[in-house]
Amino acid sequence: MTGSRSFLLLALTVTTGLLAGCAAPAAVPAPTLQPAAATPTPPEPTARPAPQTDLSRTYPGTRGMAAQALDKSVPLILVHGLGGFGRDEALGLRYWGGLLDVQADLRAQGYAVFTASLGPVSSNWDRAAELYAQIKGGCVDYGAAHAAQHGHARTDSAKCYPGFYPQWSAARPVNLLGHSMGGQTARTLVKLLDDGHPANAGSGGLFTGGRAGWVRSVMTVSSPNSGSPAADTLQAAVPMFKNLILAFAASVGAADPENFVYNFDLGHWGLSRAPGERFSTYQNRVFASRVWTSKDQAAWDLSPDGAAELNRWLGRSRHARYFSWETNATTPGLLTGWHYPNLTMNPVLSAVAFPYAPPLSPGLGNIGGRSPGGAITYDRGWWANDGIVPGRSMNAPLNETSVAYSGGATAPGTWYRLGRVDGYDHIDITGNLSFRDVKAFYRNQAAFLANQN
Repeated sequence: MTGSRSFLLLALTVTTGLLAGCAAPAAVPAPTLQPAAATPTPPEPTARPAPQTDLSRTYPGTRGMAAQALDKSVPLILVHGLGGFGRDEALGLRYWGGLLDVQADLRAQGYAVFTASLGPVSSNWDRAAELYAQIKGGCVDYGAAHAAQHGHARTDSAKCYPGFYPQWSAARPVNLLGHSMGGQTARTLVKLLDDGHPANAGSGGLFTGGRAGWVRSVMTVSSPNSGSPAADTLQAAVPMFKNLILAFAASVGAADPENFVYNFDLGHWGLSRAPGERFSTYQNRVFASRVWTSKDQAAWDLSPDGAAELNRWLGRSRHARYFSWETNATTPGLLTGWHYPNLTMNPVLSAVAFPYAPPLSPGLGNIGGRSPGGAITYDRGWWANDGIVPGRSMNAPLNETSVAYSGGATAPGTWYRLGRVDGYDHIDITGNLSFRDVKAFYRNQAAFLANQN
């Protein structure tokens, strides 16, 4: 985003403000999103919402790929976002497809597809280390210097893997497709593959670098590549989170939500769930942990200040292609230009996205001011959003250039903007909770990536 856990991308995402607030000093006070039990009616007329995008027509460059031109032998690794999970969890619900199964559908089309299962609230560094071990095979190593710096174990005995693709190399590369935080994680993995990390090079493996070309392409979908103000502004979401995760357990048929199989995969922090431990007890231990006073966790990486820090280090590989999709589920008001949630947006996300008028604090739809650390000044370009991430953040990081893709050949080291999916909020595009059929979207992206030689 994992041992066993549910798809609480929604719930975990809306709690990141509390966590980020613990993680980062606030040089400039951040506006707080107004809590709301129900999203109010827009106080002004709005433009007609953009028509819902037909997912069957989401071909990058507007043209489908000829089947005979596709190299389906290059594995496609699906990398989940915050709160995500693997295929053997959540009582059969799939992160990628909900009640439908994107991986199975793509395999039926002849693609070699694998679904990663990463720490749902871990940092991009820790998730990248886990992703490397899952693809190549072996036990996860977070790096000796990194582990010592942040105060957790260097390894986790529960995270040893046979490998999706043990022959992985520059001659046998993979493609990475990440949703939400999964896009950041994919980019972090590429950086470590290319350049390693000097302070951790003594640990060997991933941190020695020298693996340029192991990733052919990175595609990000709804990814906060420059962070999201939602990670700074939701300060009271833990009760909501606890209620939502238990409600999710009940919704997928768990007889007793307290016994629902879910794990935050924080074993390296000493936070494994004990046998027979009630979920509420386990969850309370996690939220009381010292992990949230560290920057080595998801909330910091997802905040605009944390993302800016991450981006300064990541840069861009000269050997991989980068592609991004936006999602949008808001419509501008005709008087103010503030962006209001569409009626189809998930109600919890709507409460985050709604542009509250003064004296209430703003929401994503009219966010202003600066990020707590001062890395970002918000203007109206941040208002269009999918309920969690502003559209401006979903393409290349703000310190990087990008081009709109209109068809034709692509080049390594370039970031291509593939377009915007309208009428889909942050969770809709995965097929979860709203249970929309997103198979056509991922078929199109798999075909596109298989055509990048």
